[in-house]
Amino acid sequence: MKKSMWPWSAWVLAAALLAGAIAAPAQAQSLRGSRSSLDRQNRQARQHDFTFLKGSSQLERFVDAGLLVPLDGGAPYRLHDVSFNVARPEVKLFIERLSSQYRAACGERLVVTSLTRPTSRQPSNASSRSVHPTGMAVDLRVPAGACRRWLESTLVSLEQRRVIEATLERSPLHYHVAVFPSAYVGYVSRLTGRSASALRGPVQRPSRHTVRRTETLWDLAKRYGTTPRRIKAANGLRSDVIRPGQVLEIPRS
Repeated sequence: MKKSMWPWSAWVLAAALLAGAIAAPAQAQSLRGSRSSLDRQNRQARQHDFTFLKGSSQLERFVDAGLLVPLDGGAPYRLHDVSFNVARPEVKLFIERLSSQYRAACGERLVVTSLTRPTSRQPSNASSRSVHPTGMAVDLRVPAGACRRWLESTLVSLEQRRVIEATLERSPLHYHVAVFPSAYVGYVSRLTGRSASALRGPVQRPSRHTVRRTETLWDLAKRYGTTPRRIKAANGLRSDVIRPGQVLEIPRS
């Protein structure tokens, strides 16, 4: 019997590549969408009595009530082409924690591509059972290389703890993540020792804004994560007309 001509280092490399080839499908499988995954997401929505919002006016009422809170982006993450920059408080907590860890691991910002979407604003290829209209879901851009491996590994780990459901969608390419509110907040509470109410965040006080040229009520509402109706009510405005130099109170959830 002939001895192998491969050096020891080549055998080690081949074994590592084989192990990677075997392990990769197992990880990809856990990020693959399925009917049972949708079942779990919808079951969470029912357990929390979440409403599937039908249009932007209904979404505005949920912002008014403080059930949806604004996400403004920041150092660890940024918003890209997000129609409505609001979500459930637990989703905001998830994004802030994940993006901070991602920034530390990869040196770049996490990119959020979608948050709450009413059924009237769902894309044509979206599932009729999507939980985006409830505000409990977020879409994330897929990075490259080591950053992708880190992000997928982290999503898989959280999914195994049953605090999220994560799916790698391919049309277009992105991660769809449904956050299980009570389970996720409980998980973070055990890690940090902070109470659930503290993790969900305090109610923010109104801020002031001096109107600049060309700005409209809709511009301010989108920027601050509120609604034109709330700005008008806070300032006693009878019309949508605002003028440069005018100082407005901006109510925030």
